Amino acid sequence: DYFSLVGGTGGPGSGAGDGAISGKAKKAFDLVDGAPLLQIQQTYIIAPTTNGYVLVHQQLAHERILYEHFSHKLHKSAGASQRLLIPCDLHISAADGILLEELKDTIQALGYYIEKDDKSRYGVTAVPADMPTGGEARAIELLLEQFKHFNSEIRFSKKEKVIRCMARQQAVKAGKILTQAEMARLVEDLFNCDMSALTAAGDSPTYIEFKEDYLDGLFGLGK
Repeated sequence: DYFSLVGGTGGPGSGAGDGAISGKAKKAFDLVDGAPLLQIQQTYIIAPTTNGYVLVHQQLAHERILYEHFSHKLHKSAGASQRLLIPCDLHISAADGILLEELKDTIQALGYYIEKDDKSRYGVTAVPADMPTGGEARAIELLLEQFKHFNSEIRFSKKEKVIRCMARQQAVKAGKILTQAEMARLVEDLFNCDMSALTAAGDSPTYIEFKEDYLDGLFGLGK
């Protein structure tokens, strides 16, 4: 769930456990303290502000949150890991094995440790300490598949592509019902990001702001 994915980061939003916006998330504008949030179409979150409301896309917002989280781990500090009691086998082709070797250092910096046995079979032996265990082999397999199909300008490095793919893969998806606490946590974490307004790719907004004067105008109430 959302808390399992980012709950151990020690980052912003830790005060939102009661399902209400706290006073911390005021980087972009003033959210209304303690206001309930509303999820519509199991995709968008309405968060009241002091001058209207913001409409947050939960998946795009979470991608931004995870992108900055992974970027911080990769560029500023080594990712802590928890060792698995039983390694998870990776079912990948020889070509994917070559790609994995190229990306291994970056993946390890994020907290995933992958080892190859004497029969050239790969297995995940450790995962990030702030991630729940389970499904780690599938996560690496999907990462490799996404990386191969990453549509990007050549200016992005392999490291940058990895964290973008990882953020996209592990983000809360559109269509998932979120609790009040989860919505509050997501909104707080988003507006405490360094660049909260855009996705990691920079081609889509994570939220749209609707101001009171614009809303009044829709009803013919503008001055």
